[in-house]
Amino acid sequence: MKIAVLLFASLRDAVGASRLELEAPAESTPRQIAELLAAGHHHLKPHLKTIAFAIDGEFVAGDAKLAEVKELALLPPVSGG
Repeated sequence: MKIAVLLFASLRDAVGASRLELEAPAESTPRQIAELLAAGHHHLKPHLKTIAFAIDGEFVAGDAKLAEVKELALLPPVSGG
């Protein structure tokens, strides 16, 4: 299935793009997609342990299934005050 991967803040900087289109097996998980991207974008690798995921605008666990997904967002940790 074809999905859009959205990247924000430090993840966008690590990959050099805010949006990527990719083909992924329907049984993939968000974590597997992040690891796949990190294999081609080595600056993303240090962020893998702290990434949060959203599927079509809803936060999900890294092991959620990507069936019928249109958009996967990779989100860095957020801090503020």
